[in-house]
Amino acid sequence: MRFFAGKGAKKVITVWISALGIAATALVSALAGLTTPRLLPLAFVFGAATVAAAFWYPARYVGRFRVSFDGRAVRAVSGVFVKKELFVPADAIRAFEVCSTPAQRLFGCRTIVIRFAGGAAFLPLLSKEQAEQLADALEELEE
Repeated sequence: MRFFAGKGAKKVITVWISALGIAATALVSALAGLTTPRLLPLAFVFGAATVAAAFWYPARYVGRFRVSFDGRAVRAVSGVFVKKELFVPADAIRAFEVCSTPAQRLFGCRTIVIRFAGGAAFLPLLSKEQAEQLADALEELEE
């Protein structure tokens, strides 16, 4: 089985980038108002960087995110700036859970957390249907 980031994944990432960018821009603008107007160009830079990141990064992340499960292992590849590869053998999986943030629920995404001896792996931004399908397949391993 192969899984990809859900259609709502781009929207979730865009919301988070926008929220952080707006907060950073507001903070720099407030500092400019309290101290010196020379900081206003920096606020413009933060705002422009937020807009650029909101358009560029989500599509790149979604395009590179891949998860597969063949009954023997969970494999995942993700990352835009640094490629991250994950390999978890099925017999090492101790538990798993499906969770989501309010933004993920709004756009139909879920995160699967796979717990194994020695750590945990997060598979974020799968569509609700794909997350349920992967959870069902992992549940069959426990039986």
